[in-house]
Amino acid sequence: MSPLPRYRSWQLAAMEKNMLNIEHLVSNISDSAVFDKRDGGDGWTISEVLGHLADTDSYFLARARALVEGGDPPQGSGKTVDERVKEAGYAEQDAMELLQRWLNASAAYHEFLASLPEDDEELWERPGRAGDGGGFTLNDQIILSAYHDLDHLHQIVKIIRS
Repeated sequence: MSPLPRYRSWQLAAMEKNMLNIEHLVSNISDSAVFDKRDGGDGWTISEVLGHLADTDSYFLARARALVEGGDPPQGSGKTVDERVKEAGYAEQDAMELLQRWLNASAAYHEFLASLPEDDEELWERPGRAGDGGGFTLNDQIILSAYHDLDHLHQIVKIIRS
């Protein structure tokens, strides 16, 4: 029997823990000046991180649905992540509202992934279409998702500690 279903459950658990940790960190910031700090000189604010996380989980949910249902993957904007974050104006938006937006997007994404049959290797290894990066599978996406959230959790910690 393949160990992949067990690995997927670990990835989902890591995603859930990342979500809870980010929620706890951001919700317990008592100094509002922290929300004006950036990750490095021209890096992101916490609001920008949260907006980006919400965008990413919304995109990943749409992409996962397309892979499962055989539809067309969502189209990218052709812009860099930094360009999209700046254009969205997340730095000027309320961090608590962006946190809630991300928590909602993340919960929907996690719920969808958790609803998929753990042992359907054909489903989890189904490659994406050419316009969606080609061979990127649901297995690849769930691994990336857990790492992505952890990477931004670390970024938030750096902002808070700066």
